[in-house]
Amino acid sequence: MPSVSLRLTDAQVSWLDAQTKQFRNRSDVLRDLIDSQMGNLDSSGTLIKPSPEGEKVLSLDVPTTKETPISNNSLSGGSKGETAEKDAYAKKTLGDDLIPNDLLDCDQLLREFWSVKKGVRSERVFHRVINKLREWTPAVRRSALEAAANAGWPDVYEPRQSGGRQQQQATDWDALEKSLPKF
Repeated sequence: MPSVSLRLTDAQVSWLDAQTKQFRNRSDVLRDLIDSQMGNLDSSGTLIKPSPEGEKVLSLDVPTTKETPISNNSLSGGSKGETAEKDAYAKKTLGDDLIPNDLLDCDQLLREFWSVKKGVRSERVFHRVINKLREWTPAVRRSALEAAANAGWPDVYEPRQSGGRQQQQATDWDALEKSLPKF
């Protein structure tokens, strides 16, 4: 199934979180919204139900019940404060809000690297990786992320220049032997 990445305002995320339940995550809510409104579209991008202002808008007929959303860490007994924020970096999957805008060109590679990397996953490690990636060109970023993801490295490393390590010059053993004193 194809995946879509999108950015939401804080108010939209709050509303979306209020609609989730224990076995119904954000993706399920968004898919249900799309499925329920697909029949109301008359063409791509326009909706059939006009608003009072005359514009065509989507009417969200979702009941606004005051259910208490279940936090992701409620089973472990944690509170939804600083622990939930640190858990976002500790997971193998990166949330859309964690990917910086200036690194969207390597979004998928960064997610793939984070999911297969060995070692600790933390906010500090994530920011170290991000800061390294910002120093490099987009081509070097992609190359470094691909190599790190393929090898499962705990960090990203700047790729070596073509040719690998510098070749040592061949030793001229005959000249060396002639230069040594005879005993």
